[in-house]
Amino acid sequence: MAGGSKRSTPEKRTLILWALLVRDGAGAFQNELRPEPDKGDRDGLAADGLIRSEKRGRRIWIEATDKGWAWAGENLGADLPKRSSDGSQVLQAWLTRLKAFIDTRGIVLADILAPPPASTAPATEASASSTRSDETSVRERIRRAYLDLTGGHLNQRVPLGEIRARLQDIGREMLDHALTKMHLEDAATLSGIDNPQEITPSIREAGLSFKGEPKFVLWITQ
Repeated sequence: MAGGSKRSTPEKRTLILWALLVRDGAGAFQNELRPEPDKGDRDGLAADGLIRSEKRGRRIWIEATDKGWAWAGENLGADLPKRSSDGSQVLQAWLTRLKAFIDTRGIVLADILAPPPASTAPATEASASSTRSDETSVRERIRRAYLDLTGGHLNQRVPLGEIRARLQDIGREMLDHALTKMHLEDAATLSGIDNPQEITPSIREAGLSFKGEPKFVLWITQ
């Protein structure tokens, strides 16, 4: 992340971004955020294209950009302030969101954090192997379609509708599952669209829901 004032450190700006992303709509007034950004923090995050801000009356409104979501997805292990009491509030907010995700999907925490148990049934192993092979194939086709659409370039915004148009032979459920797995596991990020006027009926129809939030765009970063 770019530099800012003396009080603005990369660790603090990272924590601010996480505090912002956990908010509904990934936006909040500056004085509502903990840690509260100062001008150096805003300037540093804005210089990297991770946020944008504007005056609303006497207050400053800050919201994350698509690039902010993409950066966060690729930097889950980025350093955070080691002596910030605000970190516990941000963690609590994300754990609450995680619980909502678990409840919505009907899974348990171990499904996310623990490795799956090894199966001893040959037929089950063969079936699982086939499923993984199919899923890998779909992911590879998504990646090829993405690169075809971007002219071979990474870190470009590609609407999901354009991906679907290239992969019409793949069922929607299977394609959505592969896109979601890429978002969680691969160097890829699904994001929304900040400007509501850009969301046409066709873009909305091509989107998918992740953690209750609509996603319309795919980014692949490596």
